[in-house]
Amino acid sequence: MIQVQFQPALDAYISKQISADEMKSRVEWDKRWSWSFDNYLPVFETCRELNIPLIALNVDSEDLGLVEVGGFPNLPRDKLQKYIIDPAGFAQFASYPYYKTYVDYVISPSYDLHQSMGILRTTITGLQLEEDMSFSRFFSGRILWDEGMASNAYKWTKANEGGLMIGLVGADHVKFEGGITGRYRRLAKEDQQLKCISVILNPTLIDTRPSGSVNMATNLASAASKSGMDGLSLQLRYLKQGVTAGSPESRESGNTGGVLALADYIVVSKS
Repeated sequence: MIQVQFQPALDAYISKQISADEMKSRVEWDKRWSWSFDNYLPVFETCRELNIPLIALNVDSEDLGLVEVGGFPNLPRDKLQKYIIDPAGFAQFASYPYYKTYVDYVISPSYDLHQSMGILRTTITGLQLEEDMSFSRFFSGRILWDEGMASNAYKWTKANEGGLMIGLVGADHVKFEGGITGRYRRLAKEDQQLKCISVILNPTLIDTRPSGSVNMATNLASAASKSGMDGLSLQLRYLKQGVTAGSPESRESGNTGGVLALADYIVVSKS
């Protein structure tokens, strides 16, 4: 969640030069992130105690804001190259047979939810727009986020042979292979030493369904079930190329192109 420009603050915290409160201030947590710092503090403290590096992976808000306003052409070339280190593979990723299904299931509903909440007239940097951000701008920002984090993770693992990186990211950026994990695997496909495993912790119904399709009462009922996982979507089916979604042919099993797993592993705690 911490943006790449703040790597020096993380280094200073791990080397015990600054406190957690000072680190929080330097990474501008309250300005740039909506989740509680205290929820992440035990992870930060453990890394500091064991001298485990903390790596900033996220795209800088200023750069993401430029894309939300004007698309990729609005981002200076040097900035674009910082986040997209494999332009050909980045472009090819969108042509994968499953990718449209992923977008329709994960990204498009997220856009619709943002629109219904009335928050598409503000960029991530707080710039007020005259009208709702278009889907193409929202989509561009989303894939820059995923590609940038995958690229930064890949660069670290290439530079630290034998190293293990554990990324703490939102479920929407991991599930069904279309986000960070799928992009990392694309970058690392020629390197047999690099592996990427996705793990989702305690998923709820909301985590596995399209944004806005599950209300809180239904989500709580699923979580309260005996397994704690009633109704979870564990895989996403996509169609063979040329088969139209919603058509009679799309319901035939022979027209299944494949399925995408929610994650490689799902961990459910008892507490």
